[in-house]
Amino acid sequence: MAELLVDMGNARLKWRLQEQGVVQCSGAMLVSVLSLGQLQADLPESASVVYWASVASDEKGLCLENWAHQKNTPCHQITTQDYWQDLSNGYQQPQQLGVDRWLAMVAARQYTQNAVCVVDCGSAITFDYVSAGGLHEGSYIIPGARLMSQALARDTAQINFTYQTLEDVQPGTSTAQAVLAGCSQMAHYGAFGLVREAQERGYEILLCGGDGLVIANDLGLTYVEQLVLDGLAQVAGLHKH
Repeated sequence: MAELLVDMGNARLKWRLQEQGVVQCSGAMLVSVLSLGQLQADLPESASVVYWASVASDEKGLCLENWAHQKNTPCHQITTQDYWQDLSNGYQQPQQLGVDRWLAMVAARQYTQNAVCVVDCGSAITFDYVSAGGLHEGSYIIPGARLMSQALARDTAQINFTYQTLEDVQPGTSTAQAVLAGCSQMAHYGAFGLVREAQERGYEILLCGGDGLVIANDLGLTYVEQLVLDGLAQVAGLHKH
């Protein structure tokens, strides 16, 4: 049986197909332009069952469910839980914790039984702290570079630019460049500071998310590209080799 795992974030939908625990293929697409036609074109036809989790709009989730329905493929949504094995949700209202962050913590418990700080560097940069005993102790959420630059563009007159990732962050020689460089630096060094603080407090660090690899490489830390999908596989009762 070929299982399709789908992590639908705010910016990207990430997926992988696995069979008997062996990953066959994987991919990603932008959530902003997600459509039934794109799913039909890009998702693998060989999926026997779909397990999915989403922090995107209900409309986007319905699009995925419609795709599975057209294929007569069973489709199971995974949501945030109060507990998973020895991991306990630390939010006062557990369902308010984003399912992507919950699944990343589920996977992190499979990587290490030490106290761990899971850092997901996506549209927002999130820090979730888990004790060695499995208690989710709380979180930090800060805007990523893209969100900060979009906020400046929205609320400040005469700033017009198309967001792009900067290869070499230097002080800008135009307002648009200065915004992009400044927001990138703020996100980067904000993440650095919280990572260093977590290390000083004895936490192991696991990074994931689209911007996490740069930070992991700079600080010599562990980066797990598909940490959320690993957690999704765990909760669905599947395994990955």
